[in-house]
This record gives sequence, C-alpha cells and structure tokens, in this order.
Amino acid sequence: MRRRSQRSLVRFSLALFFIPASTLPAQEITGKFTVLIPDFAPQSDAARKFGENAAEALRTRMNTLMTHEAVSRKDMDKTLKGLKVDRESLDCITGRQLAAQMGSQVAVCATYAPDGDGFRVEAEVWDIASSEMLAISPTRVPANGADAAAGHIFGEFDRYIQQIRAAGICREYAASSQWNEALANCDRALELNPKAVATRYQRAFVLYQADRYPEALTELQRVLEQDPVHQDALQLAGYVAAVEGLEDEALVYYDRYLALNPGSAAVRMKIAYELAQAGDPAGAAQLIEVGLDQDPENIDLWEQLGGFAFAAGQRINEEQKQTGNDAGGLAPAAVEYYRQAIDAYQRVYVAKGPETPAGELRSIVAALVQLGEAAEAVAMAEEVVKTHAEDPGLWSTYGDALQRAGRLPDAIRALERVRAMDPAYPNLDLRQAKWLMDAGRVTEGVEVLKGLAAADPSQADAAGRMVLADAYAKGVQPKKWGVSEASLTAARAIPNLSTGMRQQIDFWLGWSIFQAAVTQQEPRTVETAQATLPRFLRARELFGSAGDYPATVNVDMAQLTQNINTFIEIQESIIKRGE
Repeated sequence: MRRRSQRSLVRFSLALFFIPASTLPAQEITGKFTVLIPDFAPQSDAARKFGENAAEALRTRMNTLMTHEAVSRKDMDKTLKGLKVDRESLDCITGRQLAAQMGSQVAVCATYAPDGDGFRVEAEVWDIASSEMLAISPTRVPANGADAAAGHIFGEFDRYIQQIRAAGICREYAASSQWNEALANCDRALELNPKAVATRYQRAFVLYQADRYPEALTELQRVLEQDPVHQDALQLAGYVAAVEGLEDEALVYYDRYLALNPGSAAVRMKIAYELAQAGDPAGAAQLIEVGLDQDPENIDLWEQLGGFAFAAGQRINEEQKQTGNDAGGLAPAAVEYYRQAIDAYQRVYVAKGPETPAGELRSIVAALVQLGEAAEAVAMAEEVVKTHAEDPGLWSTYGDALQRAGRLPDAIRALERVRAMDPAYPNLDLRQAKWLMDAGRVTEGVEVLKGLAAADPSQADAAGRMVLADAYAKGVQPKKWGVSEASLTAARAIPNLSTGMRQQIDFWLGWSIFQAAVTQQEPRTVETAQATLPRFLRARELFGSAGDYPATVNVDMAQLTQNINTFIEIQESIIKRGE
C-alpha cells in the first residue's frame, strides 16, 4: 500500500521528467508537413546527375500528397547559400540538420552505388522531432531509372505516414488514459517500423502510466538495446526498477544516466530524489555520496545526503519494528545511516548557521535520540533552539531528548513551550501522558488523558488504548495484577470512551481482579473468603459488560463464567461454615 501511494504522489512530476519529445503535440501548421529531400548522394564515383534527377522526381511525387509537400530545390539552395554550404556536400546527417534549420518535419536521405549496368538505391525517412528513422527497402534500378527509384521510395513513404499516424493516435489515447487503445496503436506503429525507438519508448511510457511496471521495464530495456544512451529511457527505467524493489538494477540505470551528465549536481539531486520517492532512500544517499566524491564542498549535496540518510535509517528502523526484530536495539545499518545524517546536517549547520532549515536541525536531534545518545541530543537541541527559538517542532524534539535523558520536568516544560507557540500541535497530551506513565506516574498520566478526552472526544479511545497498553505491558504480561488493576480502574474514568474501548478495559480489569483473587483465596479461610468474594463478584460484573470482546482474544467466556461461579460458591460456602 505504501509503495502504491508513493507511485501516485510522484506521478505528476515524473510525467514532466519523462515525456519524450515525440509525445508532444505536433507543431500546428497551416497547410502540409514539409519534407526536405537533398539530392541522392552518389557512392563509388557514380554519376551525380542520376541523384539530382531522382531527388527532383521524388519531390514532384511528394507534392501530390494531401498531407506532405517537398521543400523546393530553389528554397533549399537559398538556405544553403546563406549558410555558405555546398549542396553537393550534403549527406544524411547534414541533410537532417538542414531540415531542422528550415523547419521541415521530415527529411529523406538516399544514396546510390553502381550495381551491374544500373544502381542500387538505399534510403531512409527521418522524423525530425523524434529523430526516428524508417528504413526504405533497397531497390535496383537501371542507369536511367531515376524516376523508378523515386517511385519506389514514394511507394514506401506511405508506411512512414501510417506509422506516424498510428504513433500520434497512441499519444492521443494515452493523453486521455485509454491505455488499451493507446497500446494497440503503438503496436500498429511498431509493426510498420520495429526500429522506431521513439515509438517504443512511447509504448513503455504508456505501460508505466497504466501501472504495468514489469512490462514497462521490459520495453525500456528494448529501447536501450537500440539506443544505449536514451536518457529518458535510462531515467524512467531507474525509477520503475526502484518501485519494483530492484534497487541494484535501478542504481545501474541511474549510474548510466548520470554518466551522461557527470558534472551536474542538479541532475544528480533530481535522480536521487526520484530514487528516494520510489522507496529507496539508501540508494539515493549512495548516489549523493558519489557526487560528494567529485564535489566535496557542495553544501546542497550535503543537505540532500542528510535527508536521504535520515530517511534510510527511519525506514530500516520501521521495518525492524514491523517484523518484531527490534529487541536488540537499532540495526547496524540504521545506526550507520543515522550517523551519516548527523554528520551531513552538522556540516550544513556549520556552513549556513541560522539559515539552516529547522527541519534539518530537528533531524540531527532526532537521530541522536534514536541512537540512544540522549545527552548529546539535549546538548545539540540546546544549541539550535538559540538560533531557531520560534520553531515548535524543534522544541518538540528537544522535549523528546530531555525525556530520554531522564529530565521529565524539563521535557514537560518543553511541551508547554510548544503548546504556547502552537496550541494545535499534534499529540502533546498523549506524549506527556506516555512520559508520565513510563516514569511510573500512572495516576498523573491518566489525569492528563482525562482532560484530553473531555476537551476532544475524538481522542478518547487513543487515551484509553494508551493506558490499556501500559497496563498490559506492566501488569497483565508479568502477572502483576495489582499494577494492571490500578491502571485500568483509573482508565475507566476517562470520559467519552467508545463502547468497544470500554469493553476491552472492563475485560482486562475483570481478568486482573479475577486472577489476583484466585491467588488471594488460596488459604480458603473465612478471612480470605470474605476478602475475595466481593472481588470475584466484581470480576463477574466486569466480564458481563465486556460484550463480544473476549472472543477476539480467544477466551471461552462460558467456561470462564463457570469457573468464576465456582469460586464464588466456594467462598460463600466457606463463609457460611464459619458463621
């Protein structure tokens, strides 16, 4: 669930990062798309006249289309003259550059070489916006077959038109989140031109948008097989791999992407942010560390490292708690990340002083608290509240450090400082009550909770759960029935408890009284019977108000009721005999 919510949170920003040029709306033009057709380039000393005639014949045919028209030789020569470039020097690369210079959407480049008594003609159609190429099948024509060569290329140009149309429809359907229709048209475009890298990337992006992450990653790998330096594909592949938990693979893609931008700290920080948002703050920290090796004085990088390292420590800490493996304290990896965060943020504090964001200073104190270094946490907090005295969050973290250091009165005063600055600051009463109960001052803690529940009934059950948890840990589990009885008796006085919470409290209070009474009645004298009979009766009363809760903890209420009735009968019999 968490990973899914992370995907949703970053989707908009990723769309901005990853949309390729070919997915942007086509240029709005009046009339037709223009096609630049330089003279076909001769190979192996072939006569140049054939290439001039074939190009002109293709321009003539192109002008018969409803959607495209050729750039005239006159306009092309005029532009070349302004650029001081000879028309005969044009090849496929310079021809595409010229097309871009002239605003043409398409370029056709062709070569021909002697083949027996004719020529072998090869050609490519280039979409200028996407740099996508459609290869025309080679053809052999006679020496006077310039028109035939033009006809062959023109005949296959329709495949380019169909491909571009299908790719455009794919984009349109994707824009309206109609994923199946988008994929069908991308597939049609790829059937017409399997080597269309931009279209294949578009298909991968549609799969990503449709939450089909494994398929998207497979398609991105195909893109990178054709174009190993496709930056958008490398970046998106890194993110998708990280979301899928393939953290090592994600780092490989991101490293390849960063190799194309080795000196850009901004690019590195952006990539690290994406990796952290995908659920891998440790990988993000690793990327930043590499950047610091290259630029150790970059405070922005140190700032980023502090945030990612702290998040990595938190993540490991939470995973430990969820798996129940935190009995031995923090995992070594969490310790390492917390120390890395402390070091990074302290460097930032030295550099920025009072301009350091309060949140970063809170992280230093919080990390020291997590490491169990309460005295150091207090000392750091006392230093930073001098420069950030009006930040309630910092005072709140200061309170945590004081409480861990055993300075409860000072910790409570810190919370009062927070309350004065921000009366709506969350969980102040709950924390104060927890601190008091942890210190053995249960009655005082419950009084705080009673005030909270009276002022805000929505917090009543949270207050009840806190006391119940404390009573269970300190009384029920270690079988210190007097402890749990006292705490739960106090908990019953919390106002506005829900029926379900009252039933839980009543059951465990009844259980504590019953178990204590079973031990107390053991001598079975008149005195013990007189002392325990009211307690057995009270326990039965509390069990009677526990509703359906006992079944949720696998207690057979019928058997328990029978047992308690038996004890009641025994005590009554002993008292009667004694009279």
